[in-house]
Amino acid sequence: MKQITIYLLLLSSSCFFAQTTYLSTDYAAQNESFIVSTATPAGLALDFVQTGTNFNWDYSTLTPASQETVLYQNPNNAGYKNIWCLFNGYILNCTSQFNNNFNLATKLGDGLVLQGFGLTNIIDHLKLTSTMLEDKMIGASITFNGTTVPFVATFQSPDVVYQFPMNFNDNYTNNSALNLDLTPFGVPVQIASTGQRTNLVEGWGSLVTPFGTYANVLKMKTTLVSNVTFTTDGTPQQTTTTTISYKWFDPAYGIPVLQVDGNQVAGQWIPTSVSYFDIQRCLVPNALFAFLPVVADFDPVANNASVSFVNASTNYDTLTWNFGDGTATSSVANPTHNYTCQGTYDVTLTIVNAFCSPDETDSLTIPVTITDSQNAFTTSVTVAETSLIADRDLAGTTYQWLDCDANNAPINGATSQVFSPTAAGNYAVQLTTNGCVSVSNCVEFALLSTTDFDYSQNISIVPNPTSGLLTISSLVEIKEIAVYSVLGEFITNKPDLSDQARGLYFIKISTETGTVIKKVIKE
Repeated sequence: MKQITIYLLLLSSSCFFAQTTYLSTDYAAQNESFIVSTATPAGLALDFVQTGTNFNWDYSTLTPASQETVLYQNPNNAGYKNIWCLFNGYILNCTSQFNNNFNLATKLGDGLVLQGFGLTNIIDHLKLTSTMLEDKMIGASITFNGTTVPFVATFQSPDVVYQFPMNFNDNYTNNSALNLDLTPFGVPVQIASTGQRTNLVEGWGSLVTPFGTYANVLKMKTTLVSNVTFTTDGTPQQTTTTTISYKWFDPAYGIPVLQVDGNQVAGQWIPTSVSYFDIQRCLVPNALFAFLPVVADFDPVANNASVSFVNASTNYDTLTWNFGDGTATSSVANPTHNYTCQGTYDVTLTIVNAFCSPDETDSLTIPVTITDSQNAFTTSVTVAETSLIADRDLAGTTYQWLDCDANNAPINGATSQVFSPTAAGNYAVQLTTNGCVSVSNCVEFALLSTTDFDYSQNISIVPNPTSGLLTISSLVEIKEIAVYSVLGEFITNKPDLSDQARGLYFIKISTETGTVIKKVIKE
């Protein structure tokens, strides 16, 4: 009787520790989501290569740094069915053909658009059968010059991610190929990629993570060799990378309960990330962002400076951007903001983790500088013989001339770019562009002055008087000219009065050493 009892105990023990089998029905299904934690960099120091039979992997010391939710959805709802059918010529039978090819979809990334260019809503389209999981197509939205259109890239040879059933000692290799041509979208880029994936189920046993203990898991080693040729404007560049991943599977869960990715460099495997199935936790939010361009320059044609912000924050539910210029805030993850004035603005990103009780909040403030290399916001004033001219001619600018001798009092009715004082004195102009107000320095004006303000530049205009075409000569380089009527109205930036009526005109000549005003008579 004692011997029979020992035998039954041994039999029970061997059954408990027997290797498990992972079936295709164990894998994720449509509308199934999983919370995945990413471990802190300290977790990369653990030994993930160790393996064996009836092995106990203990990674309970992993500490979560951030979390995300992985969702598997119905590919019909991913947004790329119609464009896939159009590319493949499926019109009347679109739905049936699409469903024959795909039955799972999951987001690879939100993507990013910077300065009018980028990829967003990147969705992987899969086919799960009783024998394998195939990666067959990637859908994304491409933005080029501010215009966004959907596109799809279909694998010429699908990537067989897994074969089922999954058992200890399984060892198989599959090849894949993917070609992508963005030329039809106005982007001169072609991508040709081939891959060789080798899966080896090299161990089985039990696993411990911060989530808990898994009594029966399979450990898989995946080696992926990728060859990518990236061609831009006809110039190809080829790269080869080898990625090795270790994954642990439990039949009760639809994704690997632990996955460690790394790169093979000079024969050495270097882990780069550790992620594992988990429950939602209260993790401290960490606000982080960057922006491009690092220094944005005001564009007088667009009448703004565009800055793209890249959100790299973790552990948050909601976010708020304050761009520092008094405009409305934004809750967009990666916004683009147009600044309408030069200057330095304190941009603040505030994030909130509402899962914590009470809410956990973090914020980050970084100054953003808007330069004005083209001097569009100039406050200089040109002194002519009979008038003062504000040099700023940016669209939407309003003018208010001030009497400096009367404590900068506004002069009634003096609201044009050109001001003709009725008395000698000191004057300034208040300039308002896009809501931004600035005031020029005070300049002295001598009534009925007969002196040409040529600043010894020896600028001459001939003939004067003229019947139309003028010749302007100078000892220094002339950058720009502008012709104004006697009322201060802009006429042309060409030295030609052929189409103008007879009368007196002012020519504003800008050189590398200054600006002068010359009067010309049209006969």
